[in-house]
Amino acid sequence: MEWYRLKLIGLKSSKIRILMENCKRYNDIFENLQELTKTLDLTINDTQMILNSKTCEKYLEVMEYLENNRIGLIDINDYRYPKNLKNTTKPPLFLFYKGNIELLTKERVISVVGTRRATKYGELGCEKIIKDLVDGDVVIVSGLALGIDSLAHNETLKLKGNTIAILGCGIDIYYPRTNIKMRKEIEKVGLVISEFPLGTMPAPKNFPIRNRIISGLSKGTIIIESSLKGGSLITASLSLEEGRDVFALPGDITYPLSQGCNELIKLSQAKLITSGDDILKEYNWSRKTENNKNLNKLTGIKLKIYSVLKTKMHLEEIKEQITCETKELLSNLMELEIEGYVQSLPAGNYRRRL
Repeated sequence: MEWYRLKLIGLKSSKIRILMENCKRYNDIFENLQELTKTLDLTINDTQMILNSKTCEKYLEVMEYLENNRIGLIDINDYRYPKNLKNTTKPPLFLFYKGNIELLTKERVISVVGTRRATKYGELGCEKIIKDLVDGDVVIVSGLALGIDSLAHNETLKLKGNTIAILGCGIDIYYPRTNIKMRKEIEKVGLVISEFPLGTMPAPKNFPIRNRIISGLSKGTIIIESSLKGGSLITASLSLEEGRDVFALPGDITYPLSQGCNELIKLSQAKLITSGDDILKEYNWSRKTENNKNLNKLTGIKLKIYSVLKTKMHLEEIKEQITCETKELLSNLMELEIEGYVQSLPAGNYRRRL
């Protein structure tokens, strides 16, 4: 993790990013520093800072602290760096983490955010959605804030699911204080992440920065409850900017904390959902319970059809791989659809539902 020397010495992230793009390893910088200075338009001050990074005493202190506290640090070129986040406009160069780093490699990742002042309706809606998502083996990402964020993490933990908490402060800072117990539990069975340097205290400016990681890690973001100016709408906006999906739980049109969600839906910026099952269907993700119990019931031609139908396929494409008459194929496809294994789509196409 030698690259972090440059961060500690005060070199701008934009300059570090350029160096990382042009050098495979940190030590490669010094083999052609003079050439890099010219081609990358580095200033004399930049060059001096890079040279000083080799003897940065603070680097050794930070590495010792991380090791003693079982905190990991990865950079953007690490194979464990999440692909979804890397494919955003300005992904963080470095991520501190504590917990199960393997969660960053999961494909089913959804963020759940909302107001800090959740209503009973919002709480019940969140619990219902989380239950469905955990049953679909989805990793839940949120910001460890009070309200909906805390509820999303807590429900996931109760259901033995996987959750990732993104911090708006240094990973060595426990905030909010009321969530210390929950955070320690997430560190044991889930994952906690921060891009902020050690010792960074929570501040209003940090949370929009934090929110871009929440949306960046995820395939889609669910807004449970939000006012028209809620922080959750920042996360929704970031998701839309990155071409990610946004989902919203509709609410009472007379209640302020439903206005943000209702507005997103009205403007077609978010898809209306009433359960986590809506998300599973959106991405054609199966439930764990369905896979374990139902798929064993398939036999004969139905099993062959299901095995062939790995992606969306037209009837004729299925027929090419299944030896049977069209009438028999259609009959079995209809039965599979009634039983919930297959979904028929427009223009004679089919896909798996489970």
